[in-house]
Amino acid sequence: MKLKPINDFISKMPRSGIRKIMDNATAPDILHLEVGQPNFRTPKHIIQAACEAATDEAGRYTKYTPNMGYFSLREAIVEKLKRENGINAKVNNILVTPGSSYGIAISLSVLLNQGDEVLVPDPGYVNFSMLVPQYGGVVVRYPTLEAAEFIPQISDIADRVTSQTKVIVLNSPSNPTGAIYTEDFVKDLMNLARDNNLYILSDETYEHIIFEGKHISVGRFDTEGRVMTLFSFSKSYSMTGWRIGYVVASDEISETLEKQQEFYSSCAPSISQKAAEAALKNPDSCIKEMVEAYRKRRDIVIDILKKHELFSYTPRGAFYILINITKTGMDADTFADRLLKEQRVAVAPGTTFGEIGGRYIRVSMAVDEKVLAEGVERICAFIKSNS
Repeated sequence: MKLKPINDFISKMPRSGIRKIMDNATAPDILHLEVGQPNFRTPKHIIQAACEAATDEAGRYTKYTPNMGYFSLREAIVEKLKRENGINAKVNNILVTPGSSYGIAISLSVLLNQGDEVLVPDPGYVNFSMLVPQYGGVVVRYPTLEAAEFIPQISDIADRVTSQTKVIVLNSPSNPTGAIYTEDFVKDLMNLARDNNLYILSDETYEHIIFEGKHISVGRFDTEGRVMTLFSFSKSYSMTGWRIGYVVASDEISETLEKQQEFYSSCAPSISQKAAEAALKNPDSCIKEMVEAYRKRRDIVIDILKKHELFSYTPRGAFYILINITKTGMDADTFADRLLKEQRVAVAPGTTFGEIGGRYIRVSMAVDEKVLAEGVERICAFIKSNS
């Protein structure tokens, strides 16, 4: 007897183009520029705090935590939000999550009803476009263009608002572009949301990785509870495997998030919560050291692109850069496949990030300088030989 079919949408959902490349990039001679995670160790004081929690003689930190997370961690988050983001939150406005990817999923799950439209940037982080339909939503993309250094135009977003629109997704600093949105843009977006009674879901995972300019949290301008902000420890503290992040939301939404968390995961990992608490309560010199390393790598990449006359824009934050491949006439998937086979360089195909993204490949600068420089040199040579 043939078994009944499983979920139609998920069974037909394509795998991320990044994962396809990673699956094929297993040979030892591959230069890996596709992976979006820091190549630094988690700072020692954070690891030490986790060890102390795990070996606590009373076993206090190896059990379930409250659904929303440890109170002491959420207190530390409240202080950080006020100090760094200009967001005035209460402890009960914080949901600690098993990573910010989970934060995206649980946030969409409590916001969306069937047919609600969600405005998502193109190029933009793939998780939004993949998860929105799972909760009954409809993805509507708004453009971010190279000519404007991938900062969207408010008019382009406003033109896509309909009676079915419920959420605008914001991601600054951006994955995959590295764009940082200005204070004027963020204020204008807040006004657009107010005028049209919309929510803003702001992904601020890369908030600390800033080379020029300043990170502005849209939540600091929210007076009505229409902004949900996603934060992560993964990139700032090189804690990708610890799976720890948090969502900041209004009283009403936070109550709903707490109910959903109970049935989704019960709580974020207890040891990771104590590690995150140590991260927030100690000096941030470790962040500054990593950011300076990323800045140096960013400059190396730009110099190489300029040398080969392939430079198109300057990423101001995160640790990614998009390289335009339109001269080759190839789509991004074909380019990435051939680059891997012929040049032994793994990159993320831009099609993963949207239709506009398909004009590019994404290079991660979270790798050793020599590997990065050699990889970008090979990319430039490949573009030239196929133009």
